[in-house]
Amino acid sequence: MRYAAFVRAVMVGRDGLDRATLLECFERSGAKRARSYISTGNVTFDAPPRSVDAITRRAEEAIESVVARRTEVYVRSIPYLEDLVATAPYDRAPVPDSVESEVSFLYRPVDVAALGLPIVSPGGHLTIFHATTSETFCAGRDIDGRRQGAGGFVERRLGQRVTTRAWTTVLRVANDPGPID
Repeated sequence: MRYAAFVRAVMVGRDGLDRATLLECFERSGAKRARSYISTGNVTFDAPPRSVDAITRRAEEAIESVVARRTEVYVRSIPYLEDLVATAPYDRAPVPDSVESEVSFLYRPVDVAALGLPIVSPGGHLTIFHATTSETFCAGRDIDGRRQGAGGFVERRLGQRVTTRAWTTVLRVANDPGPID
C-alpha cells in the first residue's frame, strides 16, 4: 500500500534536515520507495498496512534526532487521500472570495458534530467549513491585504497539534504514482 506522510513543522533545508536526510529517516524506519515533495515535509512511501504505525513512530524519532525537537508525522493512505479529493470539499466552500484553501491533518480524531461548523476566526480571515474525524478544511480570505494561515487557528480551536497543507499540495500528493524506477 502507498502512503503519504505529512511532517509537522519542518522545512527541508533547515535544522539539518535536507531532502536526502528526510527520506533516509523514513527508509531506516521501514518505509519503501520513499519520495518527497516540494520544500516541506511531504513524503510518500510503500509499506504493509500492519507496519505503518511502527514506521511512523520510528520516523518521528529519527526526524526528532535530526531537528532536536518533537516532530509529529501524520500518515494517510493514498487511497484515503484519493477518496478525500473525490469529495471536492472546496466546491462547497461558503467563502466566495477565498484566496487560501488549506487542510489541517489532525493527530487525534475529533467528533465532527461537536465542532459546530462553520467556525470563523476572530478577524474573519479563516473559516473552517468542513471536517472529517481526521482533517479540517479551511478557506482563507485576504482582509486589508493580510492573510492568516490555518494551522495555529485550528490548533487553538481543537486543542491539539496539527499539520496544515495547501489543498493543491494534497491534490499533488494524492496523485502520486510512486517513484519512477
